[in-house]
Amino acid sequence: MDEWTSIYIYLGLVTAVTLAVALLSGLFPSIKDSFTKFLPYESGIQTATNLLKERFQLRHYLIGLIFLVFDVEVIFLYPWAAVAKQIGPFAFYEMLFFLVALLIGFGYVWKKGGLEWE
Repeated sequence: MDEWTSIYIYLGLVTAVTLAVALLSGLFPSIKDSFTKFLPYESGIQTATNLLKERFQLRHYLIGLIFLVFDVEVIFLYPWAAVAKQIGPFAFYEMLFFLVALLIGFGYVWKKGGLEWE
């Protein structure tokens, strides 16, 4: 057997199950329209059912983007910390430069009030 045969079988099964679920959900759609269906799942905030007619404030998106930027920092720090002694001083200064750039960005966001929730 070829070394890729198991991967082809897996992809075939995934495709078959995905198509079967999509076909079955198209044949038997959910037609339940109740008030509880439109309630938020975990937030605990009671919202109206006309969410698509209203726009979210830009602050929600900005907080999400700021979180992503500083969360990606952690993704780069973990592998670097695991091999920091092996890769030498050049990598230390590269990471120092990276952290300084992030701190400058953090200071800018803080100065502009991006972390304040009103």
